[in-house]
Amino acid sequence: MSQHGRRMLVCILWMAVGLMLIWRGLPYAGFRADPAITALHGNQRWIALLAGLVLGLGKGFTMLRKGARRAAAQIVSQGEQAPFWTILSPFMILLIAIMIGAGLALRLAPYDPGVKAWIVGILYPGIGVALIIGGWLALSVDPLPARR
Repeated sequence: MSQHGRRMLVCILWMAVGLMLIWRGLPYAGFRADPAITALHGNQRWIALLAGLVLGLGKGFTMLRKGARRAAAQIVSQGEQAPFWTILSPFMILLIAIMIGAGLALRLAPYDPGVKAWIVGILYPGIGVALIIGGWLALSVDPLPARR
């Protein structure tokens, strides 16, 4: 698979996960009905949405810009033609596993449902927005310079 094809794959992967996180966070923020979830109501919904958007924009244009550059460097280091699974370094695979575990813990841990609604209702959409931005940036950023 070409470098451009692998960058496109990173873009699609990050955007798909971002959309999934936004979708999973909307019931907690009170924007999608789910009888099993305690949701935010009234002005709390809009405060959580705004906080998630600010978090996502900040993280997307700072941390995930660097992550996109790191992903581009990983792709370039593998050469012009490489298998599609080379888009993720072992470090990224470990980081993804840790983030999945942390996300599950946030949703499944037994703590106050109101607090859970605030945490998940802000973090999931915020990280989702950041991943969508990062996926878009993965197509166009310059790779990080090689370490010496």
